[in-house]
Amino acid sequence: MPRSEADKLSLHAHCALQALRDGHGWMAGTQSLAEVLILTAYVAEAGYGQITREAWLQSELAINGAFAEGQATGVWKLDDASCEQLAGVVCVHDAQLHNTPLGILAAASERLERLKTGEVDPMPRLKRA
Repeated sequence: MPRSEADKLSLHAHCALQALRDGHGWMAGTQSLAEVLILTAYVAEAGYGQITREAWLQSELAINGAFAEGQATGVWKLDDASCEQLAGVVCVHDAQLHNTPLGILAAASERLERLKTGEVDPMPRLKRA
């Protein structure tokens, strides 16, 4: 992937995360972080980067909490601990964007798109801490 494209995708994820940290997040930004989590796991499953099952589950809980609160109150935010958890995932994703072969990234993206259409896909096989 060209560096400029990887940087653009990274910046979007970091901005969405910072907005949630500041209490000014939005639904689409939160959705994009959920997609980053899934893509990070798919790429790690292919052997590029690492995310543990525990990190996945904690990040998923954080994102689900942001969705619940955002939909209930209109305020899209995360607490500091949740932001730190997701920041770790975003950093792994950054490294993956810059170091993973394009074919692996494309396959992960295609897999995500199938998941978004409702195709059943098991949770990625992640290492235990």
